[in-house]
Amino acid sequence: MASTRSLYVTDEGPARYAVPMRWLHWITAILIAGMFFVGGWLVYFDPGDGPLKETLYGLHESTGVTIWVLVLLRIVVRLATGAPKLPGNTPAGVRVLATLNHIALYLVLLVQPVLGFLDANAWGAPLHWYGLFVVPSPIGKQPDAVAQGFSDLHWWGAAILLLLLAVHIAGALYHAFVRRDGVIRHMA
Repeated sequence: MASTRSLYVTDEGPARYAVPMRWLHWITAILIAGMFFVGGWLVYFDPGDGPLKETLYGLHESTGVTIWVLVLLRIVVRLATGAPKLPGNTPAGVRVLATLNHIALYLVLLVQPVLGFLDANAWGAPLHWYGLFVVPSPIGKQPDAVAQGFSDLHWWGAAILLLLLAVHIAGALYHAFVRRDGVIRHMA
């Protein structure tokens, strides 16, 4: 019978991500799904001016700040606990793509909330984190052209994030159903 330790650590490193890392991964995933839902609602199904729009923006902005903090925490936990390695027979191209995708995901998840925060600030909207406190604005209201530039950057950041997530999910499905190599259990 295998020891509990052997389920989590091998000679090459951890066999699974540490429990805090797995929790942070899935919490972040759920929050990002919510962000796309609310952000899409705001952009493509204009709720009109009023309390619903204010609530949706407040939820989207507050959750963006929360995701930013969670991603910073994920980086600290990952550095402290390590990451499981891909199986030795994983093709080099898959390894490179997985590494580049993970790096890009972390970068976009750090930059995108900052762009969203600056976007809202540039339009003159302060960020009230879930109605509990105001996050100070580093730039304040800007001319419309500058504010629109931040809005455009934030939209493109969302498009890039969606593409990276699609590649990430496709990679997970590839390992689960094509290679059947157990990589999917790293985050389970």
